[in-house]
Amino acid sequence: MNWILQYIFIVLWGLLFFIPGIIKTYSYAMSTYIVDDLKRQGKNLSATEAITKSRRLMDGHKWDLFVLDLSFLGWIILASLTFGIGYLWLHPYMQTTRAEFYRNLVAQNPEALAD
Repeated sequence: MNWILQYIFIVLWGLLFFIPGIIKTYSYAMSTYIVDDLKRQGKNLSATEAITKSRRLMDGHKWDLFVLDLSFLGWIILASLTFGIGYLWLHPYMQTTRAEFYRNLVAQNPEALAD
């Protein structure tokens, strides 16, 4: 449910303007990690609550995640040259890197996930 609402919000913001849509994409980027993290702690979270917490957590860090994503550009091009076979290794690496980015954000700002 969370990812559906997340993508609906992203599409709606994207329809408004392209750049604000990209900015909102990065605002909502950690909502899936937040849901998984809090579910493991025994807390149920609605999709809108996860998105709100993601916005708070990403406050001031959207550019950092954008630069992190840009750092994969060379790898994405290289994986494309192998007709997609390289994505078998690249995708898990990118997801692990984003998960570590999330862990660092939570360590720096644990009150962003507080109720």
